Amino acid sequence: MNKAIAVALCVFGIGVAEAAAEQTQSRYYLGIGEPNPDAWQIMIDNPTDREKDMGAALAAMGGEMISYFWGLADGKNYITVRFPDDPGMVQAMYVSRLSQGVLKDYRFIELMTSADMVEALKRVPEFSTPVE
Repeated sequence: MNKAIAVALCVFGIGVAEAAAEQTQSRYYLGIGEPNPDAWQIMIDNPTDREKDMGAALAAMGGEMISYFWGLADGKNYITVRFPDDPGMVQAMYVSRLSQGVLKDYRFIELMTSADMVEALKRVPEFSTPVE
């Protein structure tokens, strides 16, 4: 599947066929990073494709890079990744990115497949309370 199409489908909440077929022991995330001026200078001084290095780093942690894009109008990078279902590992990875000091802003959003959303919707009555 074309990476641009896959990320668009993930970002806009449309289920990706491959995502639905994955094991239930993994989760998908969208990372949105905004480099600070120092990071931009590092990239200008050393213009390389960082997707390969980021993919290797994620693979070393047991994850998988799905896509890596730059927003032309906003200067942010957008990555989609798959990680094992290990919240502690994901939290540590998130904090490590913040502690590196090269990002002005960083968000890490868990994504759901369309099939997972159906299951979540079925459970809504368990958590609903009457409106007073």
